[in-house]
Amino acid sequence: MADGAGLCLGAAWGLDFPARPGERSFVALGGELLAAAPAGDGPLPRPLDYLVVAHEAYDAAPAGLAAGYLADSCPGEPRAFSVADQGIGAPFSGLKLLDRIHRGAGPVDAALFVLDPAAGAALALGGTGGTGGWRLETVAEERAGAAADCLPPLLERGGAYVLGDGLREQAGALEAAGATVWTATAGHGCAGVWRALGGALAGAREAGAVRLVIADWDGGLGRLHVAVLVAG
Repeated sequence: MADGAGLCLGAAWGLDFPARPGERSFVALGGELLAAAPAGDGPLPRPLDYLVVAHEAYDAAPAGLAAGYLADSCPGEPRAFSVADQGIGAPFSGLKLLDRIHRGAGPVDAALFVLDPAAGAALALGGTGGTGGWRLETVAEERAGAAADCLPPLLERGGAYVLGDGLREQAGALEAAGATVWTATAGHGCAGVWRALGGALAGAREAGAVRLVIADWDGGLGRLHVAVLVAG
């Protein structure tokens, strides 16, 4: 039976990978990220139904398929997918895919792993609990030829913001409008905004935010990517 509500966020965490890009495979980086999963009773300890690995850069030291390795390493027998060739939008597409499955086919337990040679992030999704009760409201993509073009649609969504490196220059304008903003570390590629999400969740709870907008801009493709979480 389908669930009209979006996926629940059970946990979000990330790691920096300090070695030079290309020195370790995505399999090794994914293993480190999985080993860093927070302890607790979130969705990840339960058997997963689906798993998505998203990346922008290609694996410079391939040692197998990261999606297959993580599927074998996670509890359950999840269906595993890889999403690439979409720039910094790859994780947003992976999240949208999992949310559509959840809304269309019924509640699922899932995980999204975002890998970049410099950093990684993971989201555990599904179940009935969550980090601060956050649920996914929407994942959207819009044309934006310049970073400044992203400001109006971001302001329309309201709430607190986690911005990727491509939107760093828009942080001041959002803060001037009264918003609380967290910004990704430069050089973390498509993982940057998701790497910053873990810390932003705690800050958003303390600030009493009811909406958290995760956004990044791909200058090469002229795309604004947005995911909105709502508390409740």
